[in-house]
Amino acid sequence: MKLVFSDKELGKLFIMLVLATLLFGMFGLVGMLVMQWVTRQRYAKEHIEKHGISRVNASRLGGAVVIGLALSFLVARYLSGYEFSDAGSLGIHPWAWAAFLASSILGLIEDLDNDLLSPRLRLSMLGLFFGLTFVIWPEVIPHNIGYMPIDWVMSQPVIGWTIVVIFSVGFINAINMADGANGLVPGIVFISSVIFHSIDGALIWEVLSIVSGVFLMFNVISGRLFLGDAGAYGLGAILVLGGFYAVNTGRIGVEFAAVMMCYPCIEVVISMVRRKLAGRSMFKPDNDHLHNKIYERLRLRTKSRVVANSVTGLLIACASTGVAFVGYHWELLSPVDRAWGWVFCAQLMAYLAVYAFLSRPVPEPTNIIAK
Repeated sequence: MKLVFSDKELGKLFIMLVLATLLFGMFGLVGMLVMQWVTRQRYAKEHIEKHGISRVNASRLGGAVVIGLALSFLVARYLSGYEFSDAGSLGIHPWAWAAFLASSILGLIEDLDNDLLSPRLRLSMLGLFFGLTFVIWPEVIPHNIGYMPIDWVMSQPVIGWTIVVIFSVGFINAINMADGANGLVPGIVFISSVIFHSIDGALIWEVLSIVSGVFLMFNVISGRLFLGDAGAYGLGAILVLGGFYAVNTGRIGVEFAAVMMCYPCIEVVISMVRRKLAGRSMFKPDNDHLHNKIYERLRLRTKSRVVANSVTGLLIACASTGVAFVGYHWELLSPVDRAWGWVFCAQLMAYLAVYAFLSRPVPEPTNIIAK
C-alpha cells in the first residue's frame, strides 16, 4: 500500500518517533514504526461509529501489535542472556501464558472478521480457557484476601473456582467495553504494568510498560489504532491473572487492586444495572457509558476529531489507575493497606456524581476552540 502523508500527519509522526525514542529507546522506535505501518493497512478497520466516540478511521489491530511486540521483546531479552526463573507473575508460569495467548487469539479472530463468533460463543470459550487454567493452576486463586468469610468461601475448591472464572470473564469484557476512548485502556495497562513491575519485578511487566507506553502515545496522538478484541482479551487476561497472583502472594491488597481497576469494574456493573432498569438486555452494548458522556461535553469545545477523545481517555485513566500509582509511588499508602477501600468508595461516589451531572441535557456550545 502506498504511504501518503499530509503535513499534519508527518508532524505527528515525527513527534511520536522522537518521544518514543527518548522515553523507550530502540524498542520504542521500532514499536512506533510498526504501529504506523499497521494503521496504513486496509484490513481490520474499526467502524467509525462503533463506540460512539471515535471520529477517525482506525485499525482494530493495536492489541495484536502490542502483544506481538511484547513477545518479540521477551525473546530478544532471552537471547541477550536474561535468565527466567520460576517465581513471579505471568511471563513464567506456562498456564498463565496459555490463558493469555488463547484469549488473545480468540480476540484476534473477532478483529479480523467482526461478528464471526457470537458473543455467547466468545464468553463460553473465555470461560473454558480460564476454567482450565484455574483447574491446573489453582494456586493463583486468591484465598488470602484478609476477610475471613470471603477467604473461607474462596478456599472451597468448587466455589472459589467458579467465582474466579466468572470474575475473569467479566473483567475481560469490562476492559473490552472501555476500549474506545483514546488512552483509557492503554493508560490503565501502562500504569498497572509500571506498578506491578515495581512490586514484583517480573520481566513481563517491564516489557508491557514499554510496549503499552509506546501504544499509549500513538493512540492518544493519532487516534488511528485501537486495542481491539485481541488487546482487550489478551491484556485483560494478563491484568486479572497478575492481580490474582499479587493479591494471593500478599504483594497487594484487594482494596488496592480495586482502586487500580476501578473504572472498568464500576462501569461494567453500573451499565448492566442501568440496562436492566431500562428494560433492556444487560449484555446488549450501548453508548451511554461515562466516557461517552465526557467525550460529548468535550467535543462541543473543540473542532479536533482526536483531542476530545484523547482527553477523555487520559482523564479517566488518571482518575482511576493513576490514583493508585500516586498513592503507591509517593508512599501515601502501602499497597496492602486496607485504607485503599475508602479510596475506592470515593472513586465510586465520584463516578456516580459525574455521571449524574453529565446525564443532564447538554448545553449549547458558546465557544469553539480550534485545535
